[in-house]
Amino acid sequence: MSNQSEMIQQAIPISRQDLPELQFVGMIVNVSFKHGDFSRIGEVKEAFMRRRAEIQNVIDPDYFYAPWYSCEVMFTYFYCMQVSSLTHVPEGMMGFSVAAHTYLRAEYDGVSPWEPDPYGELHRYRAEHGLKEHTNAMVIEKYAFANEGREGRITIDIFGPIE
Repeated sequence: MSNQSEMIQQAIPISRQDLPELQFVGMIVNVSFKHGDFSRIGEVKEAFMRRRAEIQNVIDPDYFYAPWYSCEVMFTYFYCMQVSSLTHVPEGMMGFSVAAHTYLRAEYDGVSPWEPDPYGELHRYRAEHGLKEHTNAMVIEKYAFANEGREGRITIDIFGPIE
């Protein structure tokens, strides 16, 4: 068992990271868990990919982000770019800030669907280290545009907020 646990930790490195306040501009999708139209997630992502060049003040054009939060009824998911200023928000997009927080960062590069599940590994890590999830803060997913379109593979950094 310990060899398997060590192998998982190597497959999904987890580290603690303090992030400053982050500013984003992008597109939003809300989906209810019960009777929700989950196809809207892909539609919003496609629209974001078509319109991302409209976003000004981009910090790193090689990456996009998907901050999200959920409750028992629905979840809210964003496709966006990190920006240095919220002075220009294109029509139909939203600009917002995410407060500074301490996060656990899980780095996953593997098969899709995930194996092992990086969210499960974040949960396990928190439990093993006596950490609590910051339930009022947003989870942030970070993707490289260069890794988009790889059939059956995903590369993602997941920042799970902790208290």
